[in-house]
Amino acid sequence: MDPFPADSVRDLRVMVVEDDMATRLLTRTFLEHLGFSDVVDRENGEHALKDVLRRHFDLIVSDLEMTPMSGWDLLLRIRRDKNVTNPYVPIILITSHSDRDSVLRARDSGASAFVAKPVNYENLKKTIAAVLADSRPFVQNDTYSGPDRRRRDKLPKDGKYQRESDYKW
Repeated sequence: MDPFPADSVRDLRVMVVEDDMATRLLTRTFLEHLGFSDVVDRENGEHALKDVLRRHFDLIVSDLEMTPMSGWDLLLRIRRDKNVTNPYVPIILITSHSDRDSVLRARDSGASAFVAKPVNYENLKKTIAAVLADSRPFVQNDTYSGPDRRRRDKLPKDGKYQRESDYKW
């Protein structure tokens, strides 16, 4: 079954934040092809932040490396700014920097998911389906704001991992 029946995502408001026009338009086209009808795009985090302060979004897909405000800064502002209309919005980060440290930083900064460039339709589709179906609670405290980093579906039966490598996002 296709995880994107048009009537289930049609009314969701989505924002694409990407400084490269070709990638921004490609990502927007992918989203529209999946059935999202309310898609806006912004060329950097600064422009995106203005929108999330006044409009509710149901999903954000953002690049990391932009100026004057990066995707990292945008993510932290969305998660921490009390004036943001929806601090719980799922945020998918896309970047060409897909090294382990960047993935862990994204997880620890409150990202819902991480996608490596170049953006691939099928990979983005699967990631969006997983993010929209994610039922993890949202955690907010002094040091973290975002989806619960503990993956209950990945926990062993006794609730404890045996190795450090088992703690993967």
